[in-house]
Formats: sequence, structure tokens, C-alpha cells
Amino acid sequence: MKNKKEQITEEILDAASRRFGHYGYSKTTMAEIASDCSMSAANLYRYFRDKSAIGTGIARRCFKKELQLLNEVAARTDITQEEKLGEVVLTSIRYNFTEFEDTPRIMELVEHICADGQELIEEHRNGAVGVVVKILQEGVATGEFEIENIEETAVAIRVATLVFHAAPLFLMFKNFCHTQDEMEAMAEKVTRLLIKGIARKQKKA
Repeated sequence: MKNKKEQITEEILDAASRRFGHYGYSKTTMAEIASDCSMSAANLYRYFRDKSAIGTGIARRCFKKELQLLNEVAARTDITQEEKLGEVVLTSIRYNFTEFEDTPRIMELVEHICADGQELIEEHRNGAVGVVVKILQEGVATGEFEIENIEETAVAIRVATLVFHAAPLFLMFKNFCHTQDEMEAMAEKVTRLLIKGIARKQKKA
């Protein structure tokens, strides 16, 4: 159970996320966020030093949620490792559609994080690559995959599917009139190509 400070911090992030999503990061003030939380601006500064820190807090929370979902895919025992690779990409798409739904001005926050949150982005990247590494290791162990360098291959897979999980690219792709179903269908085609490249080759008799 969260303590009172953690609960208030979550409430602040929720309120700020709604404001950033609908009014834009640049047009939102600390005073407005404080008002939404029924507290004074001075009290808000006890939890976050500035608006940038709130933006980073929102991004960190989003990354944590997504990584938890990806780890859940990697831990599944009812599907093959090949299927897990595809499901990891689809999970990111579904998560992003949920997060960015009804938030027309969210791109401003994304741009802020990309400019000022490189350490956070790198941390998330490493976590996501780690999930793919687990799947590839299992795939090699079960004979599904044939890979010389698992770490490099995991990074390559994340790069090849960047448009489906990196927020700036995802939002651009989504704005080109791509529905969730269309994006998922495209992701499945891409992952099939990637899997074909690492699948264990059958030796000819």
C-alpha cells in the first residue's frame, strides 16, 4: 500500500498528465496543476521542484507500466518464443494507443522528454532490450532461434520496430491515418520478417 506522500504524488502526476494532454505542456502552469489537485502552488513545490520534474515523473511512470507489460509477455508459458517477439511489439502498440487516446497535445510533453530526459529514455531502452534478450535466449535454448550475438540482435530488433514503440515516431505514424488494426497488421508483417532472419535453419537431408 502506498503512503500518503506517494498517493499525493500519483494524484499530481494524474492531474498534470490530463492538463499536458489537453492544453499542452508549454501552456500549463504549476499553479494550474496545483489548483487541479486542490492544493497551493507552494505545496506542489514540496513534491516537484518544477514543471520539468513533473513531466519526467509522468514519463517514468509510463515507461514503468509499459516495461511491466513487456515482462509479462516474456514470462508467458502458453506461447512460443517466436510468438512472444510479435506479442512484445503488439503490446507496445496497444499500450501507446491507450496512453495517447484523447490527448491531442501530448506531443509537446514527448518533445520535452526527448530533449531533457535522455537518461530516462536510455534507461527504458535498456529495460526493453533486456526483455527481448530474455526471449531470444529462450528461443535459442528451445531451438527456435539460431543467433550468434543475442545482445546485438535484441538491439537490432528494437531499432527495426522503433516506429511501433518510440513515442515521437509512433505519433507521427498514427497521424498518417493509421488505425490501431492497421498498425498491428503492419507490425505483424515486420516481426515475421525479423523472425525469418533468426529462425533456426532446417538442415537438408
